[in-house]
Amino acid sequence: MRKIHISDSNAKNTFVYFAPIKPPKNPLKAFGKERVFSKRVIISGEQSDYESLLNKYQEKLPEILQDKDPELDLEIVGRPIEKTNTVFINKNNEIMKIAPNWIELIFDRDGNEKERRVPEERSSNITDDLPIRFTKMKLKRKDAVRKFVFTRTLQLWHSDGLSFEFLYNIAKDLDDNDEMMLVGAGAKGRDPLIFQNNGLPWRGFLEGRIQGDSYALLLRLSNLELKSLNS
Repeated sequence: MRKIHISDSNAKNTFVYFAPIKPPKNPLKAFGKERVFSKRVIISGEQSDYESLLNKYQEKLPEILQDKDPELDLEIVGRPIEKTNTVFINKNNEIMKIAPNWIELIFDRDGNEKERRVPEERSSNITDDLPIRFTKMKLKRKDAVRKFVFTRTLQLWHSDGLSFEFLYNIAKDLDDNDEMMLVGAGAKGRDPLIFQNNGLPWRGFLEGRIQGDSYALLLRLSNLELKSLNS
């Protein structure tokens, strides 16, 4: 498990472990007594996809499709796909020998492109000398789930008695008040959390759950805030 450097409301800090919460397994799919499963297969060849055929036959394509079925490459259609490699292709469907430069596209709330820029270099900040800190932003659990979309959840784990007490007290305080706490990185504790170099920036909210002497301290991650249409 990976580590994260975190501080509490009393400025005590330590390194603790974290791990993603695995979703429950999907139920088995069956038809009658036979198990149903998914398998990837090839649906068209390199020269038999729609774009290639359109470039080749132009306005005659509808007639050609009816008379000759050029989209059916019987040598490869339906062949199962096992291992694959990722390649980059240009607009002419030619394999690129060198990986392209990435460009970030920024869209407004209506889906219109408003900016293009070179992606910023981002360094991971969860194991810096400066720990992740509590902010002044607290939300009731019912309000937090209406304001943010939480797409990932990490669980924080102790490694000894001291870190158990540290995490238990944080979880208990949040659970007793039915609150979630926004945490941040950086010198002022306001920066988003970045878990790997050039990774996505996340807002992180701590949620605690207590059951007797047991605890669960969850770090809910969001990069999407819900706003009303009138805001």
